[in-house]
Amino acid sequence: MSDHASTVSTAVQLLNSGDVVGYVTTLYAPEAVFHGFPSAFAPDRDGIAGFFRALRDGAPDANIAAEDLFADRDRVAVRFTLTGTHTGELFGAPATGARIAAEGITILRFSGDRVVERWNRLDDMAFLTQIGAMPAATEV
Repeated sequence: MSDHASTVSTAVQLLNSGDVVGYVTTLYAPEAVFHGFPSAFAPDRDGIAGFFRALRDGAPDANIAAEDLFADRDRVAVRFTLTGTHTGELFGAPATGARIAAEGITILRFSGDRVVERWNRLDDMAFLTQIGAMPAATEV
């Protein structure tokens, strides 16, 4: 495993244990820029910390599992599954007690030993449907 992949794995372990500050400071450079997160969160390190605090508040058992992780030079790509239980307000949706399971992919660009840019895609429709923020699709 490359050093970058190891850094990602260590940081995700911190996040899964509830240590948002440790996750953010281990993985991201202070000047990091983020793409693909809700516009309510600034595309900077403070914004990403706010996003993950909100996620942990709404689903305290949130867990990110890497399904695939690829590292090449300054990039790491991760296909992941986000799971948890919606026990608190989550991005404006009141707690439902529902289980969450949504897949996503992220690409990280490193400079030195920290991420300076991140692109993220989550299956928003599955996620928002599961937390009750969006009605389930019906057959036509």
